[in-house]
Amino acid sequence: MNLYLHIEILNREFHSKLLIAMESASRGMDVYLGRLKPYLLRDFFVPGIILDKSITPSPHRLEQMKYYKKKKFIYTSLDEEVGLINKSDYYLESRYSNDALNLADKIFCWGRFDYNNLVKRFNKNRKKFILSGNPRIDFWRKDFNFFYEKRKLEFDNYILFSLNFSYLVSKSDFKKVLKFYKDTKYVDHGVTIESIKKLQQDSLRMYKKFSKLITTLAKKTNLKIIVRPHPADPINNYNFLKKYKNVSVIKQGTISEWIHHAKIVIHSGCTGGLESSIRGLPTISYCPFNSYHGHKFADSFSQKTSNLNECIKLVQKLSKNEFKLKKANSKHIKYRAHNLYSKKTGFKIIVDEFMKFKTNSKIKKKNNNLALRTKFKLRDFRTKMLNYKYGNIKFSTFEKNDTLKVFEILKGLNPKYSNLSIDFMKKDIIHIKNIN
Repeated sequence: MNLYLHIEILNREFHSKLLIAMESASRGMDVYLGRLKPYLLRDFFVPGIILDKSITPSPHRLEQMKYYKKKKFIYTSLDEEVGLINKSDYYLESRYSNDALNLADKIFCWGRFDYNNLVKRFNKNRKKFILSGNPRIDFWRKDFNFFYEKRKLEFDNYILFSLNFSYLVSKSDFKKVLKFYKDTKYVDHGVTIESIKKLQQDSLRMYKKFSKLITTLAKKTNLKIIVRPHPADPINNYNFLKKYKNVSVIKQGTISEWIHHAKIVIHSGCTGGLESSIRGLPTISYCPFNSYHGHKFADSFSQKTSNLNECIKLVQKLSKNEFKLKKANSKHIKYRAHNLYSKKTGFKIIVDEFMKFKTNSKIKKKNNNLALRTKFKLRDFRTKMLNYKYGNIKFSTFEKNDTLKVFEILKGLNPKYSNLSIDFMKKDIIHIKNIN
C-alpha cells in the first residue's frame, strides 16, 4: 500500500509526518512525503492513502477530492490549523461541510473537544471521525525529551518570542489575500472580509507593541533573545532588529525545539505559547490591548501581562529565578489534545487506521520509483535551467543533512525503524520504505 503525506508548512508538519511515515513504513507501506499534491493531481503516483492537512470546502478543494475518489485513492485528513485552541465550534463552518465529508474516508481529530464538535454537527458521518490527536502533540510528551537532548541548537537558555502575526504584507499582497478568501468561497462559510481586515489591523498593532517590547528588553537583559516569526510572516519584517547584537530572528527548525532549549517564552495567543506552558516552561502572555489577533485559549495557561513595564519586570524576575509560575492545569488541555497523556501516541493511532485500509483495500499497484526518480530529476533540471524558485515561504526544499539527522534520531523510538531507508527523490519529496 502506498501512503502519501503532503506537507504545506515544513517547520510545522515535517517532524510529525515523519513519525507517521516511519511507523507506516515499518509496517510494510511505501511512504512518500513532501510537496506531493501537484503530482498526485497529475497522475505521477498510483492510488494509495492520502493524508491531507484539511478538507476546507472551497470549490477548488472539492474538485481535488472528487479527482482523488475518481482515481480510487483513499482520502483522509487531519486539520493542521483548527480544533485545538479555538474557543468554540465556529471553525466547523469554514473548515468542514457535508459535501467534503462525503468525499473523505477518515478525519483525524485533535482531541475530545474537536471530535465532539464534529460528531454533533455532522452526525451522519460520525464513523469517519477518529479520536487520534495530532502527532505534533507527541513531541510535547515527556517521553519525547530524548529527541531534544540529541537536537542541539546554536543557542541555549534564551528568551524566546513565539509570534503569530497575520498578513503583515504590502497592500497589493493583502488585496490578493482578500481575493483568495472570496475566490475560495470562505466568505460563504462564516468568514467575513471585515474580520480578515480586523485581524490584519490588530496584527499590525500587536506587531508594533511586540517590536517595542523586544527592543526595550534587548537593552535591559544579558540573555540572548530569539524571535520566532510565524512561517508565513516575511522575515524582512524584522530587519530593524539586526542592530541588536543579542537578538536573532530565526525561522529554521521547529517551534518545539526552540521551546525546549528556552529559559522564558513570550507570546500573545500563540500555539507556541500554549505548548511551552503545557511543557512546563515559564511562559508569559503579553496582551497590551484586547486584540482580535491570536487565541485566548492559548493565553489562559500563561502568566498574563498587560503593559510593557509589567512584562519586562516579570521577565527580569524569571531570568534571575526570583519568581516561579504556577504549573498549567492539565485537565483542560487533556480534553483538547488527546495524545498528550494517552498511553498510545497519536502517530500510532493514525497508522492503526491506515493498516485497516491496507488490510481491506484492493489497491495493490506499486509506483515505478525508477521512472518517478527520472521524471523528478528532469523537472529539477528544468527548474534549475529556468532559474525557478522552489516552493514558497512555507516550504521550499528539504535540507538533506538535517533531514537525515532527524531520521536517525527518530529511529531510536523503535528497533523496527533500523530497517528503514530514506530516498531523496526530489528536492521537496522523499520516499521512506522498509528495506527488509
